[in-house]
Amino acid sequence: MVNGMRHYYEARVLLVPQGGSAIDVAATMRDLGLDGVLTATEAAGGGFGLRPLGRHGWAASSRVDSATDAVAGADIVILLATDLAEVHGDVCAEIAETARRDGGLVAALVVGSIGQDTPGGDGAMAALRAAVDMLVVVRGPELAASFVDVLRGGRRDGVVAA
Repeated sequence: MVNGMRHYYEARVLLVPQGGSAIDVAATMRDLGLDGVLTATEAAGGGFGLRPLGRHGWAASSRVDSATDAVAGADIVILLATDLAEVHGDVCAEIAETARRDGGLVAALVVGSIGQDTPGGDGAMAALRAAVDMLVVVRGPELAASFVDVLRGGRRDGVVAA
């Protein structure tokens, strides 16, 4: 989508945290200033809750019943993980397949990679690698927030419509 006030492309990014630790990292990324991103978290009883990560998002908060509905309209879907024991390989595969079918780019962003050198961590990394087009591992939320912001289109303060 092209934002008329920004005069450049702004991707609709959907962040899909894998577990509580990834939800906490997403909140830290928001506190660091990441905005304009939508999050999809698994809802109790099935489906996904969608909501803007910061003050703005490319869609309003809602609850949807399926992965297809969760990724609808996203240009880039990012599976966010911190504790690899919390990665749900089946959910990652379903989200990725649905996003690709809609023409979206699928990435995995691993922050800190807790449990990487364990059998479960190895399995989670294998599931992420199999599901995504791009896998990025960063040390902390600051780098993760910057990475997502660049994928989204970056900040362009002072750019206004002509």
